[in-house]
Amino acid sequence: MPKPNYRQIFLGGLTATFIPASVAANGYQNLHQSATGMGTAYAANGAAIDDVSAIFSNPASLARFDGWHVSAGVTLILPTDSFENLTATTSSGTPVTDGDPAVPTQFLDTTVSGYWYISRNINDRLYAGLSFNAPWATASDYTDTAASRYTATTTELTAYTLSPMLAYKINDKLSVATALNVQYYASTFATNLPANPNAPDRTTDASAEFTGDKLAFGASLGVEYQANDWLRLGASYRSAIEHDFDGEVQLSGPAATLAGFGVATTGSADYAISTPWMLQLGAHGQATDKLELFGSATLTGWSEFTDTVITTSNLGTLTVRNDWDDAWYVAIGAGYKVTPRTKIFSGVAYDQTPTPTEVRNPRAPNADRYYVGLGLSHQFTPSSTLKLGYAHTFFDDARIALTNDTNPNRGALNGDIKIDADIFMVQYIHTF
Repeated sequence: MPKPNYRQIFLGGLTATFIPASVAANGYQNLHQSATGMGTAYAANGAAIDDVSAIFSNPASLARFDGWHVSAGVTLILPTDSFENLTATTSSGTPVTDGDPAVPTQFLDTTVSGYWYISRNINDRLYAGLSFNAPWATASDYTDTAASRYTATTTELTAYTLSPMLAYKINDKLSVATALNVQYYASTFATNLPANPNAPDRTTDASAEFTGDKLAFGASLGVEYQANDWLRLGASYRSAIEHDFDGEVQLSGPAATLAGFGVATTGSADYAISTPWMLQLGAHGQATDKLELFGSATLTGWSEFTDTVITTSNLGTLTVRNDWDDAWYVAIGAGYKVTPRTKIFSGVAYDQTPTPTEVRNPRAPNADRYYVGLGLSHQFTPSSTLKLGYAHTFFDDARIALTNDTNPNRGALNGDIKIDADIFMVQYIHTF
């Protein structure tokens, strides 16, 4: 029986809408799912977002939106990056001296992503919603002629997620919710293989590309509590989802190099990747009629992202060391109503890296980072609102210090990855 085409099945009916593209964040988390969230550096996530995109971070927020609500947004990410002071060896310890360019730049390309939300209250207690986004995604592309080519060239990981959800308003103060996360995970990663590890030569390299896709399921839970007229609290939990890929590996390159390997150029590749669990706490304070205060704290379970062991039919067993740690994201922000229809908002955040230095890999060059966000909301009519969000991300330098022990069968890689990013978002909300 032929393998199901999960991409066609899962996305075929959604191609007329916004389809998320791969976006890099700490770990490979993609928080860019709400303009209010982005403009407050995600301080509003969890309890304070005032439109239906609030259901991304907390499904219990659904119970605040009576009637029909629809929203869609587009995000543009403009990174600036370089890999400096780069040195590398092959698995035999031979220095790689023929890198071109010597300093890879713009390995994180400009990307566009999108999302959408729909909600409707069924009665005065029960609410239904549907969201589509990619909460986990990353993409990088290091030139296959650089000295880093035996560790990483192309990486594309995207977990497209469709989430039907229900929220129930227990009373005027307390709401609870649950969501099913239907997740299609598409993965592609590639690396170069030297024809002779003792004499690396980029003109004779082969390339190994691993691909796989998988459909799997998880769940989210949420609770929101309106303590009084000025304080609202929220908490949510998104489960980890394990994807067991029955993928394939394809070798390409000069005929003489492939012949020298003495293996089939196409083989199976079985591996597993888990998206992490996420626990989020949020607070919204209505300080005055015009001034709002926001705060959020998120613990992401990156310890679920264990070593990736790839069992192939032609290249043996390959291992990518991960050993990531759970990590915190904390943010504070504020919003101010300039006019009855126009609001501005801002925030700052600290995003802890999940990646220990000894296993930091250029495929996901994580480091501690800081966010500053700005946003604007304007209600054009009682039923239509446009929101704009902007964030700048300041990254600490990501030191790469891989050895043949932490980068098995690929050799040592050292250097400093430097990244900054500007992120822009446009979101439209319509109510009926």
